[in-house]
Amino acid sequence: MKLQPESKKELTRIACGTAVCTAALWVVFAALHLVGWVRFDSTVILGSVVGAAVAVANFAGICFVVQKIIDEPDEKRRKAKLQLSHNGRMLMQAVWVVVAIAAPCFQPFASVLPLFFPRITIYYLQITGKYKPFVPKAEAVDVSVEDDPAPAPAQESVPGDKGGET
Repeated sequence: MKLQPESKKELTRIACGTAVCTAALWVVFAALHLVGWVRFDSTVILGSVVGAAVAVANFAGICFVVQKIIDEPDEKRRKAKLQLSHNGRMLMQAVWVVVAIAAPCFQPFASVLPLFFPRITIYYLQITGKYKPFVPKAEAVDVSVEDDPAPAPAQESVPGDKGGET
């Protein structure tokens, strides 16, 4: 299945933002390594690269599934496919978190943190005004009153009604 141009554009923006965040992560780890607080070695680089790949793959999965089900006429099937996709992508991320923590070849924090980079990228794009969610344009509504109906007759007051006095 081929991605539509708009989906490609968003996926590219997320991938670039994730790459920038990953590079920033390396800079922070290198600075903390100079101070002696953390080790900056191949486990940081390997873990962050794989974590970034998992994060971008998750976003790509969203793009593919939404594009695939957009023409599905049955709402129940559409919701079921979306839920199945969501569960599969969350399982993929959960497996990555477990592997990143358990395997000694990955630095756990540097491996898990990239899963948040797509969300950080989206926030950045929203704050800077570079991302505006699609909002369908509403049709213009004519609010002028051409055929003004006759005003309603005033209510006759009952002689015993004092208007709310007790």
